[in-house]
Amino acid sequence: MEKSIRKLSYDELLGKIEQQELLINELSDKKYSITNFEYFAKESPDIVCIADFNAHFKVVNDAFIEVLGYTRKELLSKSFLEFIHPDDLEATQSEISHLAKNRPTVAFENRYIKKNGEIVFFQWKANLNSNNNLMYATARDVTDIRKTQEKLLASERSLNEAQKIAKIGSWDFNLTTQELNWSNELYEIFEFKKIPNDSELYSKFLSCFLPEDSKKLQNNISSTIASGLPYEMEHRIILANQVVKWVLCTGIAVFDNNNAVALRGVVQDVTQKKQIADAIKAKEKAEASSKAKSDFLANMSHEIRTPLNGIVGFTDLLLKTKFDKDQLEYLNTVNESANTLMEIINNILDFSKIESGKLELSIEEIDVYELANQIINLFKYEANYKNIDMILHIDHNVPQFVLGDSFRLKQILVNLLSNAMKFTFSGHIKLNITQVDSNETVSNIKFSVIDTGIGIKTQNKKKIFQSFIQADNTTTRKYGGTGLGLAISSQLLSLKNSELQLNSSYGEGSEFFFIIAFKKRNQKQNDLTIKPNLVESKAPETPKTLDKYKILIAEDNKINMLLAKILVQKIVANCTIIEATNGYDAVVLSEIEIPDLILMDIQMPIQNGYDATTAIRKSKTIMHIPVIALTAGVLNGEKEKCISHGMSDYITKPIVHFDLEEVLNKWLKK
Repeated sequence: MEKSIRKLSYDELLGKIEQQELLINELSDKKYSITNFEYFAKESPDIVCIADFNAHFKVVNDAFIEVLGYTRKELLSKSFLEFIHPDDLEATQSEISHLAKNRPTVAFENRYIKKNGEIVFFQWKANLNSNNNLMYATARDVTDIRKTQEKLLASERSLNEAQKIAKIGSWDFNLTTQELNWSNELYEIFEFKKIPNDSELYSKFLSCFLPEDSKKLQNNISSTIASGLPYEMEHRIILANQVVKWVLCTGIAVFDNNNAVALRGVVQDVTQKKQIADAIKAKEKAEASSKAKSDFLANMSHEIRTPLNGIVGFTDLLLKTKFDKDQLEYLNTVNESANTLMEIINNILDFSKIESGKLELSIEEIDVYELANQIINLFKYEANYKNIDMILHIDHNVPQFVLGDSFRLKQILVNLLSNAMKFTFSGHIKLNITQVDSNETVSNIKFSVIDTGIGIKTQNKKKIFQSFIQADNTTTRKYGGTGLGLAISSQLLSLKNSELQLNSSYGEGSEFFFIIAFKKRNQKQNDLTIKPNLVESKAPETPKTLDKYKILIAEDNKINMLLAKILVQKIVANCTIIEATNGYDAVVLSEIEIPDLILMDIQMPIQNGYDATTAIRKSKTIMHIPVIALTAGVLNGEKEKCISHGMSDYITKPIVHFDLEEVLNKWLKK
């Protein structure tokens, strides 16, 4: 039987219509949502994509394609892991696993490799749709931001490195929040451990200050806030380990609407600069002290040698006149004492020059044979008097001419021979010169002074080379001297990389010897062995008598003026002498008298000898006149200073008759 169709009631029909309308609306909403999502994905400036858990894109928008440079087909055909930078794969896979556990992704960053090989930074937001098990994600290209951050980090690193190099730390202090921020280098300067948000940093900072500096800082800060002017202060800080540093602090105020809201500044560690500055000051002070010492020595030399010049000069003259035996003995004693005092002064001056490092060796040609004979001749008279043989032996291998400082070599040998003469009472004293080694240009020459004197005890062998010390107090009392001779000789030899050595047996005698490397000049002479006390030296030729010359003597000391006049008159018969007591008068009288030669003292009132000579050299009428320096100064460079001021020659006081005669002959006969 055919089933009958039940007719719906009006209400039932109305309900069916309403259900259909709801279904239609629902389908319409879904279509609208899909359309809106597609529009959002397509038009969004950000990256939008959908992917499954097999790491394949299901949807990518145009922005994604545009940024990476791949086609949509290329992106959809491969695993998206292939586009990610290898260094970021592990982190990306970890983030995907979090999504699988319904943990949304927020601000996750990774790097993608574009088709052209460039790197881009993406910052992701993603979630899981549990209905279809797909990942929905958006990303923003933050490449420019990251590059800017990297530049800022690099700049910060450079700033930190620059601060470290310059030892400068920076800081800022918020006056409202009382927050204090320090750069890394500032922690290094104060040697504080860096603690984030350290509320005690300011108090620890102030604890390094001395009380007076802390008060000064507070006053500076108050003044800067009130006036807007920066402050600067240099002071000490004392660290926890009691290390003291010097810092230079600078601060400025930051204003907002005329209200100070913050302070900023820098602190520089200037400890090293301070130490250098202190060292420079100490050096300058030492140099000033050294100059004062040199000036004192020069003045002392002049002041002592000036009266000695009169004593030695006049006793020399008196000894050439007739006296009875007692008077002659007294004069000899005075003369010997004056010469001994002169020797002591010279030794002290030499020692001072060596100690201050102002003694330099000069290089000139030395005739070894002539120099050795001159030295031996100095001791001939005393050797004859004591009945001691003076022996000179120069080996035939020794070159006659070498390059060196003849004055200092002579000084060393004279010191050694003087000591030998002082402590030898019978037998002989021998100066032995041999060559120990040589090549084409250099000769190593050994100088030995051998005596048969009292010798030196073993315990005294080292200390005799020390300054101001002799073998013992008895020696000092019995034999006299300053105890500087051997010390000076040792230090002079050290300037030539040599040393004074000793062989001695107490009661039998001593040998002092040294070896010096000289540069050679020309060829050697034959072997020479001489006993000067048995062989008469050839006397110098007597100069021809000078006559009818006009000589100006500039000297402020009356005794020395008298001595100079007498000596000149003995050498230059019938000469006219013009006297000047200061440098100014010497120049004026020279212009008037036009003398043939001028003997010029150095230290004089009104105008000294240097300035007077300079004035003479500037005058066309008298600039040609020879000017001979008469100076009591014997410090290093004195002769060079005289020559540099235009002087023609140089004689030291006390004036030796022979030296003056030689100079007068030299310049008056030109």
